[in-house]
Amino acid sequence: MRELRNHVGGRWVIPGDELFESTSPSTGEVVATAPVTFADGVDEAAKAARAAFEDGSWRRARGSDRGAALLALADALEEREAEVGELMAREMGKPVRIARGREVAGAVDRLRYFAGAARLVSGRFTGASVEELWDMEVPEPVGVCALIVPWNDPVDLAVRKMGAALAVGCSVVVKPSEVTPASTAVLFEIADELDLFPPGVINLIHGPGNPTGEALVGHLDVDKVSFTGSTGTGRRIMEVASRRLARVSLECGGKAPAVVFADADLDRCLDALTYGAFMYAGQSCTACTRLIVEDAVHDRVVEGIVRRSRDLAMGDPLEEATFVGPMASREQYDRAVGFLELGLSEGATAALGGEPGGDDLYLAPTVLLDVPHAGKVATEEIFGPILAVHRFSDEAEALALANGTRYGLAGSVWSQDISRALRIARRLDVADVWVNTHYVRQAETSFGGRHLSGIGRELGMAGVEEYLSWKRVCIDTRSSYHLKDWFEGGEGFRG
Repeated sequence: MRELRNHVGGRWVIPGDELFESTSPSTGEVVATAPVTFADGVDEAAKAARAAFEDGSWRRARGSDRGAALLALADALEEREAEVGELMAREMGKPVRIARGREVAGAVDRLRYFAGAARLVSGRFTGASVEELWDMEVPEPVGVCALIVPWNDPVDLAVRKMGAALAVGCSVVVKPSEVTPASTAVLFEIADELDLFPPGVINLIHGPGNPTGEALVGHLDVDKVSFTGSTGTGRRIMEVASRRLARVSLECGGKAPAVVFADADLDRCLDALTYGAFMYAGQSCTACTRLIVEDAVHDRVVEGIVRRSRDLAMGDPLEEATFVGPMASREQYDRAVGFLELGLSEGATAALGGEPGGDDLYLAPTVLLDVPHAGKVATEEIFGPILAVHRFSDEAEALALANGTRYGLAGSVWSQDISRALRIARRLDVADVWVNTHYVRQAETSFGGRHLSGIGRELGMAGVEEYLSWKRVCIDTRSSYHLKDWFEGGEGFRG
């Protein structure tokens, strides 16, 4: 069992006597204990971050020096890939092979991208002015950033936020999920062992949304909040942060549709969407949760999804062959089962699954047919291994179904007709579209949502720019003041 502490101002501290536990969803064993951070502990962390930012040794460092620290963090995380992947499998239930090869390896790649991005931050200069006027925009780090990390990708999503913020010179206070505190804390253990950052540049505090998250989001020293999680919590964060006009980026819920036309390469499509629906029990905001299929191939698609889903290995997340592990917590399991029971009561039928398991947290992949289009199973985020299947007869109906939710995060289009695929991609009301693939994510291109899926971007240079504040600097090299010359001399106004 790991005994976790906060990391504040370059020191490991315990802010009080109250502790909470993270437990393995597969065995029930206690994986770690961590402190509950109340307002005074949050204040200490935020003030440490502020002091480090004002000191300026990190934000004024060359981009190459900040990049070197991120590269060192990436190398050290890569060396511990097996250890961190196993820890995540125990604490969150993500199958170990996916935890290692997709999440930890992905986080290493993103750290290396952000290391390079630290050298690419640049300003803008206009050449449209009169030649005596030097008019430019200078990027500066936004300041102290509160980074709130969810449990489903506790390493990768921490890196997406920390890497971008640190690359441009911000100081950070990270709050992991109380479900997976140990998995995120590894990043701080590595950084501390290698002495990569000046004291106070990176800070870690543990605790639940209330009191810890509320105090952090509302703290006067926090200039920006970045959050990934539920839409309800995102709304609350926006409300609290708005009281002082703090900047906010939110990556919230999703209800990703996959629109499958009759001319799709069905073998490839069904392989992708089976994995896309049920990888680590569907606990992903971009999981394929709605399958929208053209009438002509509906039955073949359903049969193919059901057959492939039965072959997915479900079991102990520490086993290499496991693809579907347990739900991460009792709360998440009960939520998914509640949606399943509601869907069946509203008239849906189960082509696969449809029954909760025993007393454990394993919920088998479930494929539901005849799901009411306006029902909650079709329109609300479940975050579990439940796939709703709809059918359509033409493009207009497909788009109406695909765009029939309040979310706008991701979706995919499947067709050999590239003109049609691109036409549908442009009309899908989501911010991230895959064509003839699913679950491709690269550090070089940004990611984010619209509507109830959030605001702002992560990854790519657009994600880096979320942590910048712009300052306009105008240098006038003329020998006399231009407004006086214009007002008294009557010449044309030249800015």
